[in-house]
Amino acid sequence: MPELAKISECTGCMGCMNVCPKDAISAVEQSDGHMGVHVDPERCIECGLCEKRCPVVNGYQYGGYNLESDYYAAWSEDDTLRRQGATSGIFGTLAATILDRGGYVVGAVNDGLRCRYRMISGREELSQLQGSKYTASFPDLIYRDILSRLRQGHTVLFGGLPCHVAALLNYIPDPLKANLFTADIICGGVASPLLIKRYAEEHPDMTQVKSFRDKDGGWHPKGYRYNLKYLSADGAVHPGSPAGSRNLITDGFACELTDRESCYDCRFAFTHRKSDLTMGDLWGDTLFPDQHPHGVSAVLAHTSRGRQLLHDSRISLHPIEPRQVLGHNDRIFNGRSVKGRFPERLLFPRLIRRSSYSTLMRVYASDLRGAPWYWMPFALYRLVSFRIAEKIKKRHDRYISRQLIPGRS
Repeated sequence: MPELAKISECTGCMGCMNVCPKDAISAVEQSDGHMGVHVDPERCIECGLCEKRCPVVNGYQYGGYNLESDYYAAWSEDDTLRRQGATSGIFGTLAATILDRGGYVVGAVNDGLRCRYRMISGREELSQLQGSKYTASFPDLIYRDILSRLRQGHTVLFGGLPCHVAALLNYIPDPLKANLFTADIICGGVASPLLIKRYAEEHPDMTQVKSFRDKDGGWHPKGYRYNLKYLSADGAVHPGSPAGSRNLITDGFACELTDRESCYDCRFAFTHRKSDLTMGDLWGDTLFPDQHPHGVSAVLAHTSRGRQLLHDSRISLHPIEPRQVLGHNDRIFNGRSVKGRFPERLLFPRLIRRSSYSTLMRVYASDLRGAPWYWMPFALYRLVSFRIAEKIKKRHDRYISRQLIPGRS
């Protein structure tokens, strides 16, 4: 039997499932709601392909800590795509360029109560791929579809999590990569899909997440608030957090206590990566205040082909210093967090399935307003534990950033 990544290291990339010639590997939901894999011993021929294509077992080196990449402040020049994007429409604009050339684009979409990757071939479907998805995205067999299009001579753009881009690059044969463009995100970890399931149980009219955040109130480089919205069966859009209240989905994501176990020691957070591009919010920006209401992105171009795609697209690019991005986006280079050892994370598989919704809101959405007096010790613990976690993270940030940017303290 093959030796695949341990549960604590598996990223759910499904590279092993895609490469298996006998379909002996299937996806299974783990106790924490994240997807893992199961190997059917009767189908497995022990060819070893799954071990070679697993970026964890294979030891795939996705990047390094250097400043070779180009750093940009950027936003789409297409007003519609910029408005539809969670930040400034960068991925949508890159996708439009590829689609206009007759290529294909793959990105994450909300599909009912789940998030998965979908391949599109026309602009009419592009809006589905836009917007941030603060939950785990399921690759299924999308790498096979990409490989098929590449073998037919088509161009494909894949946008997704860094670990999934690494799996795709480790899966596609080198001769076919000339027509493959990859854009990963500045990832803050992936929250369990069970947050959405439990939220939906409390909102029976919910059929799908409409958006995890939008810019109805404008985009802000500091103090930006999520703005969950969901769809009901009749197609109506409903606010997920009325009057600024908390909700289990986005606040559960923000607390970082429901992430995949591998997210607490991410192996794919680097300043220079094998992806063509890395995208995210330009948090803390002070250079482009006139653009803030509409969103400003941080874009890292790691390859010459990535730079060319940026310049070929309708994107306003403004070179900036690395420190202007790294100073407020530590998740680019620091994928470690001690929160994976917190009791709330260790108990999550049990609590998410057995606890009342009000308890889940207090533990994972930090909604302690109006809580009974006996929750006060937990409130104090939460305050202290999060501060300690932040101090440990900042210490690690400084350790790495001092090596990246001489003279930075």
